[in-house]
Amino acid sequence: MLFTKLADLLRQDYDWSTEVAAITAPTMIVSADADAVRPEHMVQFFGLLGGGQRDAGLDGAGRPVAQLAILPGLTHYNIGGSPLLAAVVTPFLQAPLVASAGS
Repeated sequence: MLFTKLADLLRQDYDWSTEVAAITAPTMIVSADADAVRPEHMVQFFGLLGGGQRDAGLDGAGRPVAQLAILPGLTHYNIGGSPLLAAVVTPFLQAPLVASAGS
């Protein structure tokens, strides 16, 4: 039953770009490099959040509030238990809160 519902869901087209672009909170997108969602798709979402638009500069002052991490050698099956996930997410969560460009 679950797999039938998942298959039905995956056959439907969807576009979350409007919702992603509307996010104003500091956001980190984390994905695996060997997953069903292509890394290019995550890069597009990152762009909608202001990432990848320009060089951050030598001092990093031009860095976007959003961050992107594509973790190597992982899938959605094993990313949750990977030490790589904690290594990239922890500093993001512990960083001082910075206002995003849209707020």
